Amino acid sequence: MVGVFSFSVGKSSALYHRSVKPIFVDNAVDVIEGFLSNVGGDDAVLAMMHARAASTGTPINIFSTHPVRAETTDGYELYMIHNGSFYRDDIAREVGIDKEYAGRFNDTYIANLALARRVKDDINRDDLAWLLRFVRTGANLGIALVRDGLVTLIVGSYYRVVDDEKKIFRERYYRLYQCELPGGFVYASSTVIDFYSPNFVGNCRVLSNGEYHKYYIYGDGMIKFDESWRFQ
Repeated sequence: MVGVFSFSVGKSSALYHRSVKPIFVDNAVDVIEGFLSNVGGDDAVLAMMHARAASTGTPINIFSTHPVRAETTDGYELYMIHNGSFYRDDIAREVGIDKEYAGRFNDTYIANLALARRVKDDINRDDLAWLLRFVRTGANLGIALVRDGLVTLIVGSYYRVVDDEKKIFRERYYRLYQCELPGGFVYASSTVIDFYSPNFVGNCRVLSNGEYHKYYIYGDGMIKFDESWRFQ
């Protein structure tokens, strides 16, 4: 299952592509290239891409394919990609989502739906802290709040530390890199950096467990780093 969300902030032009096909079958890269070919060189573009290997017993449907999408109470769009797992039913119970309804979707969909009900005109630290209360295993997250001409981007890594025989494997699995790109930057999983090792990225560093970054992306092409948050 693979999904892509690309947004040209200046043009207010968006691409939202999701497929239940595996990433090696779907043509997500061609879809992205087609979108970028119509974007001006000075525009700021946010791109989120996620390949999901569904956990045993979780729904496999287009709605549970990342990035998941929800609408806030103010009418803005909220997108989320996620590696790890939340306690889906606990989130649903907390915000009054019917359990039978929640069972039709995966934990990420319900988490994003609940977060969309909470945020107003921006995402603050307390909003993310609230969501992290429901982490079951991990929450490597990319969250984009899209308004007209402005995007708030939250990205970071968190996983529960358990001192067992899988401790080293767990650290490698949830490792999230921040890397430089020509004209921009990328946050990528260990699968991409450690195994695929793309030659177009440089100066990568690993985020600490519990480290999240917040950015503002403006319609005039400016990208502003706002603040860094740490959670234990």
